[in-house]
Amino acid sequence: MAATSSGIGQKFAVIGLGSFGYSLAVRLSELGAEVMAFDREEKMTNEIKDRVALAVAMDCTDASLLEAQGINNVDLAIVAIGEDFGANVLTTRILKDMGLTVHSRATTEREERILRNIGADLVYRPEHAEGERIAVTLIRRESFDNYIPLSAGIDFVQVKPRGSHLGRTIADLDVRRVYGVNIAYIGRLTAEGRRIYRIPTPEDELQASDQLFLFGKLEDIERFLSASDQA
Repeated sequence: MAATSSGIGQKFAVIGLGSFGYSLAVRLSELGAEVMAFDREEKMTNEIKDRVALAVAMDCTDASLLEAQGINNVDLAIVAIGEDFGANVLTTRILKDMGLTVHSRATTEREERILRNIGADLVYRPEHAEGERIAVTLIRRESFDNYIPLSAGIDFVQVKPRGSHLGRTIADLDVRRVYGVNIAYIGRLTAEGRRIYRIPTPEDELQASDQLFLFGKLEDIERFLSASDQA
């Protein structure tokens, strides 16, 4: 059993240890959360047992077994079962009936609708999101260094400052008011060649070696970059 560090102090249950569930459980644990990990396959729980607080191989569609493991005490349960959608639905409904906040994984739009209809508080579609991310990155590869679709139509992109940005301050650009785009943080090289990431100040003047990380709607980000290219 892995020791839980003094971190965010939250308790999570991750059910289903495929590639998505496994990486999610491990990362949550690394970030200081107390993580309970469950899977039908003992092989999977054996692989993760030293990286989370608790790992148990069992039938996760059995409410009494879940309760016996103390799942009622978690802040959030994530149902990440990928291969058996019926088990995903049943487990999600059981956990909701226990009064838990539940996030579930879907692979298709139809599955997402079903999970929402039975009460899932949030539905992840990791393969869909990754496909979107790759598609936009490929099409916009000359504009974006990185792209991550978030929720509610908001996107996160990494770009280099355009020529018209250089030497101007964040306050000068005023991108939030003009374009509805936020500069979330900036990556700047130090004199020693290390890159430091921080929230920018209004007085920061942009340099050619900077990295800008922007939040906003994709069309607003593109409008900002297009206007900068034409300036």
